[in-house]
Amino acid sequence: MWIYFAVQHEQQEVRYAVARGEYEIRDDPIKEVVQEEDWRAIYPNTIQILIGDVVVQASIADSLSKRIKGLSDTPFLPPQVVKLFAFGVPGTHSIWMKNMNYSIDIIWASEDGTIVHIEENVSPNTYSKESPASSESFSSPVPAWYVVETSAGFVASNTIAVGDKVVLPVR
Repeated sequence: MWIYFAVQHEQQEVRYAVARGEYEIRDDPIKEVVQEEDWRAIYPNTIQILIGDVVVQASIADSLSKRIKGLSDTPFLPPQVVKLFAFGVPGTHSIWMKNMNYSIDIIWASEDGTIVHIEENVSPNTYSKESPASSESFSSPVPAWYVVETSAGFVASNTIAVGDKVVLPVR
């Protein structure tokens, strides 16, 4: 129990530090216009995973800096590409929409890949640049090991539901 509390407390401290701008990790945003069919220019290293019955390409956020940056400043997320956040510990894992350019669906999954919570069509307008600390964040009421961000509408169009599985990697 102590380890869980310590991890949760550390995550909250990191969220506050990011909101204060202490962890501003910004590469120059992609300046050239990238067409959707050239998505690998934005998401070069992906693996195949399965969400429900749908095979997608996952760009992995497996370090603190990659998890903080997430999909921020990306111009689009193709329907067949997702961002997979691998936390390595169970938690509520809050997600916010800082520097996002489009809406997304957010899926939380347990260590065995069972989907435990879903938020659909989360808008970039839920983040306030004027008052980051008052911005809305989204988290799972059930501890999750992974978070998957998909293009908005992915969950509905593929009938993904709590209890479905995220399987990685698909071989």
